[in-house]
Amino acid sequence: MNDKLFTGDYPVSDEQVAFFQENGYVRCDDVLNEEELAALRHGVDQARAERKSLARDLAGNGADKGGHERLLQMLNLWENYPEVRAYLFGGRIAKMVQRLTGSPSIHLYHDQALIKEPGPSAAAPWHQDQPYWPSKEPGMLSCWMALDDVPVERGCMQFIPGSHKWGEFPPISFSEGGKALADYLTEEQAAHWNPVPVELMAGGCTFHHGLTFHYTRPNTTDHIRRALVAIFIPEGITYAAEEKMANPFSDTITSRKGEPLRGTRFPRLA
Repeated sequence: MNDKLFTGDYPVSDEQVAFFQENGYVRCDDVLNEEELAALRHGVDQARAERKSLARDLAGNGADKGGHERLLQMLNLWENYPEVRAYLFGGRIAKMVQRLTGSPSIHLYHDQALIKEPGPSAAAPWHQDQPYWPSKEPGMLSCWMALDDVPVERGCMQFIPGSHKWGEFPPISFSEGGKALADYLTEEQAAHWNPVPVELMAGGCTFHHGLTFHYTRPNTTDHIRRALVAIFIPEGITYAAEEKMANPFSDTITSRKGEPLRGTRFPRLA
């Protein structure tokens, strides 16, 4: 693999920083070139075939008769696949996170591949990410990188602009049934429920705040939808301990309650 892949800076503009702060998400096009895309696709496809890391169907129903999950999640691919490690440690994405947050240091919380097969896929319901993370304060954020072209019908990200200012809501079940995020809204918040779909070409990405409401619809096309998500910890984020729900990395956290969120699998990237 070319050791220069995923290095070099991406110019995040002042306008993009301001948009992120105001709306809780931002779009960045052409972040990866074709060689970098090919490398990441290879790593994700290999992970999909080998299942070395935690892999589960977020829709809660398991694989169908053809062996396909409706919403496949695979965690921490960076530990087993050099292409994903190079993507995260190459510096480009971490510097973009620094630019958006103003934080002098950035740690990785985890990466995850999210894959929707053609046909049997499920929606990811409207939710915030912050309720599922062990952080006391809001401020963690995600980069959602498209490895395929993602129009609406293939399951692009959709956001509610400004919803990151509404506070933290209860976690939402990804399986069918249960209370929806919209059920918790005030009348004023419901009046601002104006979803914005963000279609991407492969190699483009979105960043979104941990409190931003977001959703992806099922993939109804005949083409797979592969996305690689990375979640980052800026400075000022502390460990909430028993105040938050258990997560797959609970036993790797080295912090005490109230200390900066750190763990044996949360490397510093910038």
